[in-house]
Amino acid sequence: MITNKNKRTEGKIKTHYGINDYYFYFKENNETIKISKSIYNKIISKFNNELVKIIIEDNLEYILPYLGSSLCIKKDKRIPRIVDGKLINTTPVDWVETNKLWNNDIEAKEKKLLVRYSNSHTSKYVFRIYFKKYIYPFLNKRLYNFKSCRGFNRALGNRIKDETKDKYDTFLLYKK
Repeated sequence: MITNKNKRTEGKIKTHYGINDYYFYFKENNETIKISKSIYNKIISKFNNELVKIIIEDNLEYILPYLGSSLCIKKDKRIPRIVDGKLINTTPVDWVETNKLWNNDIEAKEKKLLVRYSNSHTSKYVFRIYFKKYIYPFLNKRLYNFKSCRGFNRALGNRIKDETKDKYDTFLLYKK
């Protein structure tokens, strides 16, 4: 059994198809259009970057017609609450501040105390990229998953924190 030493890719699902496979499929099925692999990659990269920009800046819901799903920005309010006498806090962890706390206070590290974001600048809303599966009824639809790339998540975070633009909001509100 091979174990993965890189924590970032631990548990990552390997895709069966990648950009190389798409290029060879394109090349086999389009004999009239001749382009090199590097140009094909640039076109796909440019398309994906513009798509990310439009989804984030214009709050567009991008529909993937053959999958019967869409990509959009979702927001939900995360407020700590008490359920059956136990504190439930689902706000995101601020790992920079948590690690500073753990380096300065050994007892906090032993108790695994976490510092969480207050999200006061977004009225306690948390925004994320959401893969909405809803259009077609097909078998095993619940097994489909979408994990946005790090650049997509960072672009959304930068847009939320950008004070030169209007306050970021989305139309898609989900209550728990």
